[in-house]
Amino acid sequence: MTAASVQDTTGGRDVADQLAARHPGVVKAWADSGYKRSVIERGAAHGIDVEVVSKDPARKDSPHCRTGGR
Repeated sequence: MTAASVQDTTGGRDVADQLAARHPGVVKAWADSGYKRSVIERGAAHGIDVEVVSKDPARKDSPHCRTGGR
């Protein structure tokens, strides 16, 4: 999570850096279409495959989040 005042691309690069530092086993992440190529490249530099996905407007949740059957 980042503040609303943080641009997606800037925040995304910072999140990729922090994610890699705190959870080195993470190899896949998903981001919405607001993120730019630099976020994908920053993730790749840490060995994380960042996939930009579009949300299906008919869904109320993220297609990549597990909700425990709810």
